[in-house]
Amino acid sequence: MRTPHTGLDATMHACQEFNASGPRPSAGLNERAFQRADAFILHNLGKNFTLAEIASAACVSRFHFARQFRQRMGCSPMAYVMRLRLERAKEMLARGDQRIADTAAALGFYDQSHFTRTFRRAIGVSPRVFSRQCHHTGTTGAARKLRLSEPAHAHP
Repeated sequence: MRTPHTGLDATMHACQEFNASGPRPSAGLNERAFQRADAFILHNLGKNFTLAEIASAACVSRFHFARQFRQRMGCSPMAYVMRLRLERAKEMLARGDQRIADTAAALGFYDQSHFTRTFRRAIGVSPRVFSRQCHHTGTTGAARKLRLSEPAHAHP
């Protein structure tokens, strides 16, 4: 039996379920609209943008977009954006070539504190601990790709 999730945990859980089941192209947002939205998100990942801007890039009304995106992906568009930001953060932290504050700013987080709280909730350790673990074991983000559902301390 599943335990109830709240806030960011619930949105991350929804996206984790997407990973297990894969996208459902027959339900929700069509492939063309999804590709346009995804391209917009990836191009603007470090910027602040709204649901309306993503929907506009997909050429779908905001309300239709939010509903159809959730049907297709199993999570809200903004939860998807957060997941992509956190995945990119893990890659950047694993490289270790910039400060955590710079990583936070490059990915559109309000400040380092917001980034650290969000990262710790989703990944299970702080960005600094994650970065040190990657450097201590000599691995890169590509070699050590923690899934959001697995805390970093669960890996060797």
